[in-house]
Amino acid sequence: MSLWVPEIESRRGPRYLAIADAIGEAIRQGELKPEERLPTHRDLAYHLGVTVGTVSRAYGEAVRRDYVIGEVGRGTYVKPEEDGTMDTPFHIPDMLDPNLIDFSMNIHSEGEGVEKLRIALQVLAQDPGLGALMRYQAEQGMEHHRVAMAKWAHWHGAPYDPDRIVVSNGVQHAMALSLMALCKAGDTLLCEEYSYPGIKTLATQLGVKMQGLPMDEHGLIPDRLEKAIVQTGARVLYCMPNYQNPTSVSMDLSRRQEIVEIAKRHGLWIIEDDIYGFVHEKMGSLQPFATLLPEQTFYLNGASKSISPGLRVGFALVPEQKVQTVAACVRLTNWMVAPLTVEILSRWIEDGTAQYFMDWHRKEASKRQEVMLKYITRGELQTSPNSYHNWFTLPAPWTAEMFCLRARERDVSIMPAHIFYIGKGAPVNAVRLCYGAPASVDVVEDGMSRLATLLNEEIHAFHSVM
Repeated sequence: MSLWVPEIESRRGPRYLAIADAIGEAIRQGELKPEERLPTHRDLAYHLGVTVGTVSRAYGEAVRRDYVIGEVGRGTYVKPEEDGTMDTPFHIPDMLDPNLIDFSMNIHSEGEGVEKLRIALQVLAQDPGLGALMRYQAEQGMEHHRVAMAKWAHWHGAPYDPDRIVVSNGVQHAMALSLMALCKAGDTLLCEEYSYPGIKTLATQLGVKMQGLPMDEHGLIPDRLEKAIVQTGARVLYCMPNYQNPTSVSMDLSRRQEIVEIAKRHGLWIIEDDIYGFVHEKMGSLQPFATLLPEQTFYLNGASKSISPGLRVGFALVPEQKVQTVAACVRLTNWMVAPLTVEILSRWIEDGTAQYFMDWHRKEASKRQEVMLKYITRGELQTSPNSYHNWFTLPAPWTAEMFCLRARERDVSIMPAHIFYIGKGAPVNAVRLCYGAPASVDVVEDGMSRLATLLNEEIHAFHSVM
């Protein structure tokens, strides 16, 4: 951590602006280096003789000016140099802070996962065919694994077609495979203007440009999609039609059909990320693009949200003419997907355990969401039944960065809108609230109580000027 302390006595105006100005100057002059950690709020307040609130406001202003970034559980850092690498706001530390209530990570509750895994491993250990899992496999995955994944896809309303399944190491890997198969460096990828940051990371590493598209309460706006296709020449769209991350919006059938017609006219490939589709009570009742436009849709799904992130099992249901291209990308990236974890998930799909997990998660999410709703009495909340994540637009005069900083001082972590933003201009003053990571409903209640107290306090109480 830097021992940097700015000289602000000669600066005019509010102290928080003087500190923010000094941060900018120190970065430009090389006094503060890229990725250098700034002093804690309390340490800097002590050395400058100002309140902690003044430093918090100064750091919030520095975030707004794009000088620094706040990393959950780690502190405030000078932004890294723009060298083609991506910031990783969802870095998972080796040691978790036991006092932190984590509403930042979209991790779902564990439930009986460990016990189910223990039983599965005991049964698997006695299987006479276990040796097959130790050998090299075809790039698409073992046949019975592809059959199981095809059943999973069919549960979600997608066509049942094992021959078009390519097994992956989770949905993030399936996203990478899809982009590798469809895009080359310099192409433009279209997506929702607030989107899963992992897609931005992948696009950057592949040299693919991104353009975020406006949304409304029904999701992606069709005429803005068509306009972007014409203007950019883009031929690939990435989207989450069900329980979109971070906004929790789901597209209705009419909206999906409008987008399908646009895709047909322009030959647009759709990468459909349905990782949250299991949340719906009638799973698959909202027809996926994979059903409405199978010849142009890469349908992605997996177990990380509905069962366990540690299994790292996902798949892509790929148009027939692209199956071998995607399989070749599997071979290029890691030769094959480790069959042991796929075997566990396949057995759970066949014996009903996977369905049990999904049903349990819907019920658990509903309990936690009920607690969360009790405490949101101001601002604007976008949510959907049984969703583990919600999009909360803050009331004035709060900014997202300031609210996150103040929440972190109360040992509650949340993510501000700019982490997800791929649009133009300034992001909205919103935060994503996730409540699957806390160990229990009681911990969710504790965290939401802290946020409600913060939300209802007068913001000027933190904005001391000396």
